[in-house]
Amino acid sequence: EWISDAAAAASTPTKRDRKLPAPFMVWLVIAMSVYRTLSIKNVLQRLGRVVGMPPLWSDGEVPTSTSVSEARDRLGFGAVYALMARLHHWLIETYRDAMSWKGWLVLALDGTTFKMPDTAENRRWFGLPGTSRGGRAAFPQMRAVFLVSTQLRFILRACFAPYRQGELTLAWNMIDSLPERSLLVLDRYYLAWRFLLTVEGKGHQFLLRVRKKVRSTRIKRFGKGDYLVTVQLPRQLRRDHPELPHVVFLRELTTQIRGRWYRYFTTLSDPQQYPARELIALYARRWEVETSIDEVKTHQCAATTVNRPVIFRSKRYRRVLQEAYALVIAYNVIRVIMTQAAATVSITPLRLSFVDSVEHIR
Repeated sequence: EWISDAAAAASTPTKRDRKLPAPFMVWLVIAMSVYRTLSIKNVLQRLGRVVGMPPLWSDGEVPTSTSVSEARDRLGFGAVYALMARLHHWLIETYRDAMSWKGWLVLALDGTTFKMPDTAENRRWFGLPGTSRGGRAAFPQMRAVFLVSTQLRFILRACFAPYRQGELTLAWNMIDSLPERSLLVLDRYYLAWRFLLTVEGKGHQFLLRVRKKVRSTRIKRFGKGDYLVTVQLPRQLRRDHPELPHVVFLRELTTQIRGRWYRYFTTLSDPQQYPARELIALYARRWEVETSIDEVKTHQCAATTVNRPVIFRSKRYRRVLQEAYALVIAYNVIRVIMTQAAATVSITPLRLSFVDSVEHIR
């Protein structure tokens, strides 16, 4: 049903019986994200010649590459984006309790980049990053920001943009679409006061690791390494944005892990309801977003920095975006199957091997 609805939203709906109608093309771009090491022709053969069934096409011939490209252009990327958004909504509705801690949906936010074929159109739209030795990189790159469940590793939001757009800019674009009662677990890069105060103003909370040089004034002690503090916002920031307060009240946690000191800010100010020890343990789950990105790039896409650097196949930017949204859909569907499987034996899906699961599904 979802596939049919997405196909109806295609850029150019199919008006006659074709070898590659829009619903089939939605299936194809998702399958391309599961069989990342196969050419599109070989993916078509797997979909169109299932063992024990007659060929999908009456003449038995797999459609040509030109036909596939034209069919992908007719589908566009808006239809695949709509399907991705619908899946995100379903994941939150279905698994919210399993992804929550004390009533808050625990989410980690982080960015990454994806390489694509070096074509004039991809260079123009996505850009070539610079290198430390001067000049430009060998491949165009897309910047992406993922909002990931730390409990189940679902990618619940995904934003893709040209490389020149910063990670924090993409994160800003996600604020209005954050699920209700979200608790963002963030690394030190996200210590941007306008961003954090906007997140809090929307009714969400955050738990953030802080650099040593960030100054705070302790005004109340809750326990060992647990304080209510004030932080004075930078003068220049208040000049540019006079609506911001001069001082922010936060809870500061400090702890020593393996001989190294760590500092955190959070808006969860009640030490009875949200014990410091539990919050510090919760922050350690932030690394699940790094694992999710690794699962997508290294394992699902079989991509490495040197031997197989290019994630996407497409030479045109609209098809690249189509692949990107389909990649997130395929990853989430794999993790849903893993979650359902883990439930049958009452274990967390994080204990299952992603690589082994993908191989079984393929």
